[in-house]
Amino acid sequence: MLSFRNLLRLLKNANETRLLLYNKESLTLNNLPSIQYQPLPSLLCNSRYMSKTKFMLTEVDGDLFSAPESHSLAHCVAADFGMGAGIAVKFKQIYGQVDELLSQGVQSGGGAGLQKNRGVIYYLVTKKQSWDKPTYDTLRSSLEAMREHMKSNNVENLAIPRIGCGIDGLEWNKVIAELHKVFCNEHLHIVVYNFVPK
Repeated sequence: MLSFRNLLRLLKNANETRLLLYNKESLTLNNLPSIQYQPLPSLLCNSRYMSKTKFMLTEVDGDLFSAPESHSLAHCVAADFGMGAGIAVKFKQIYGQVDELLSQGVQSGGGAGLQKNRGVIYYLVTKKQSWDKPTYDTLRSSLEAMREHMKSNNVENLAIPRIGCGIDGLEWNKVIAELHKVFCNEHLHIVVYNFVPK
């Protein structure tokens, strides 16, 4: 059992590690400044093999749709696939096939996908209707569904916006924690694109 004192020491060390990463040159894509997050302490991961995985989460400023073709894309939607606001509008314009997505019959907490030249475009169904709000539970379930598809299809690079945040109202720090919980045992690089208006 981890004592309270040891837990505080572990969290302090994790925070110092994160602070060091801000001061070192981090991984960049397309010469953009970035912040690299390392896996959270192993007590948040369900596997003793965490050190053998190569999970990495990186944030960059830029346009999600400029991500390398080697990266699959993912974003959050409602089960009605209305996609009438936020970044979902652009996904709908670029990739379309709403009837195909609806025909997959995915409910809140699941995930739909379209196979494209660049790989899979994932639609994380985090709420029932477009006007609803997601929960951390539905987000986690959707991420887990996506993880299983990614594992069986050898997807190792994923580009996402700050999923569940913005108009959906989830807190980014909590979303990052969910991403680490779901993917910390995977060989995966997630790049988060923060859109910066010109």
